[in-house]
Amino acid sequence: MQIQNFFYERYGDVNVLSKNPLVIQSLPRFSNAFKDGGFDSSDYRQVDTYYGPLLEHFLRQYGYNNIFLVDIDGNVVFCVRKDEHIGTNLKTGEYSSFSIGEVFKEGLNHIKFSDLSWCEDSKDFTFMAAAPVFDLTNRLLGVIIVEVPYSKIDVFLSQRDGLGETGEIYIVGDDNFIRSKSRFFTQNTILKLEIDTEGTRDAFRGNTDIKIIKDYRNIPVISAYTPLENLRDVNWILLVKIDVKEALHSVLAIKTDLIIIGTIITIITVTYLYFTLRKKQIKSTDAELP
Repeated sequence: MQIQNFFYERYGDVNVLSKNPLVIQSLPRFSNAFKDGGFDSSDYRQVDTYYGPLLEHFLRQYGYNNIFLVDIDGNVVFCVRKDEHIGTNLKTGEYSSFSIGEVFKEGLNHIKFSDLSWCEDSKDFTFMAAAPVFDLTNRLLGVIIVEVPYSKIDVFLSQRDGLGETGEIYIVGDDNFIRSKSRFFTQNTILKLEIDTEGTRDAFRGNTDIKIIKDYRNIPVISAYTPLENLRDVNWILLVKIDVKEALHSVLAIKTDLIIIGTIITIITVTYLYFTLRKKQIKSTDAELP
C-alpha cells in the first residue's frame, strides 16, 4: 500500500502542478523567449528572473530533483536545475528515445510515469512524471516533467523491522531486473541484478503466495510475493523474504532441546528400569536358595 500510495501521490502532484496558474503563464513565455533569442537573450533572462525562483520553490516543496517545462514542439525551454536536457528537443533530439523523451510524448495526451532510469546529473536513479499543460481556452501549451529521486521510494524498501539479519524487501520489474538495493551486495544492484526465481515467475503470473523457495542467492528462504497492481505505467512485483535457517531458528532450537530432553528422560527411564529389574532378579534368586 505504501508503494501504491507513492505512485498515486506523484500522479496527483504532477497533475496539480500542470494546472497551476504559474506553470500555465510561464511555459508559453519561456517558449517564446527561447524561440526569439535563445537563453542568453534579455527577454529570456527577464522571464527566468521572474518565474525561475517561483518554480524552484515547487521543486523544494515537493522534493524533486528537477522540474522541466517543454513546449508543444518538444523544446526543453526551462529547467530549475540547468542540466544536459536544457535547450534540447525531446521529439527529434538525442534524448527523444530516453525516459524523458518517452514521458514527454505520452505526456502530451495524459499523465505518464516512467520506470526507474539513471540520472547522470544527480548520479542516482530517478523516475520521470509528465502531464499536459493547457491554457484557459483548453489549448495545449506543452508538458511539465518532474524528476523524482529514488530515495522517495527507497524509504519503504529499506525497512528491516522484523526481518532479522537475512530478511529484505525488494521489487522486480517485468524485465526481471531488481528495482531496489540488495542488502547482500556492496555495489548498486538496481537494474543490474537479474532475478528469475520460482517466486518471481509465479508473481508475474498474477499470484500472491508464501512459499519456501530458493532465492537469487540460491539459498532456501521463506518468500512472500505479490504483483503490485494498479500502478498504471510500471509492471512490478513485490517480494519479502527471510532465510529459512533464521526464520525457523527458534523452532529448530526448541526441537533440538526437546530431542535432548527426550534422550535424557529415555536414558534415565531405561537405567531406572534396568536397576529395578536387576534388583528383583537378585531377590528372586536369593529366595530360591536353600
